[in-house]
Amino acid sequence: MKHTGKLIAIILALTIVSLAVYGCINDTRKNSWGSFTNKKTESYDGKYYAAQTTSEQAVKVTVYEKETDKEVYSFTPARSMDFWGICWESDSYNIWIQSGDIGVYCYKYADNKWELDEQAKRPADIISKYDLIGND
Repeated sequence: MKHTGKLIAIILALTIVSLAVYGCINDTRKNSWGSFTNKKTESYDGKYYAAQTTSEQAVKVTVYEKETDKEVYSFTPARSMDFWGICWESDSYNIWIQSGDIGVYCYKYADNKWELDEQAKRPADIISKYDLIGND
């Protein structure tokens, strides 16, 4: 009988620790941005970098030439409340946007401009935050 209280306390402590660990792992997975970031990020070869600025209304993505820090192009892809980051394709200058209301879509690079390409197919190596949800 004397050890029963200690045993129950140990089982209870292990249960709490297990739930806390599972909660942290699960919470991290659900809050992950996948391949996307809201931080400054470089193109695959380091020629360009993109940075995002957010107002109350929208997110503006500005692309800079890394060597000179000169602004090359900018566009406004999403409302700030729906924005979940950008990422570069691993072998081109195309930029992908992750938005809570529209999903994942591409701004294709051509002639020193980035323009929306509604027909672009997302490469397999670009992971959306929504791809991670429910994949335990």
